[in-house]
Amino acid sequence: MQHIIPQVVEKIGNPHYLYRMTILQTISLLAPVLGSGITCQTFLPVVVNASKDRVPNIKFNVAKVLQSLLPMIDPSVVEQTIKPCLAELSEDPDVDVRYFASQALNSCDHMAISS
Repeated sequence: MQHIIPQVVEKIGNPHYLYRMTILQTISLLAPVLGSGITCQTFLPVVVNASKDRVPNIKFNVAKVLQSLLPMIDPSVVEQTIKPCLAELSEDPDVDVRYFASQALNSCDHMAISS
């Protein structure tokens, strides 16, 4: 794993958006296996940074990935990092980005209520 993680993180900077989409999907699949520590320290900053991408498909996939990470992330990290990112995405000009960001924000609120 120590060789895979840097390669995954490095590929998020690829100029072709399909590579970036694939990396987001890879992160969502690796995170549950690697655990909260690596997810928060290594993957979460990459995903949050990808929320600034110019391609709407990347941004709405960021919202989906963040939503999938919620169960394994400490509630304080959700409040400090994930919710502000999703709040920004929920005001995006693209309707799909707004929709998926709102869905993820609802999941954040639901988790907060149930815990």
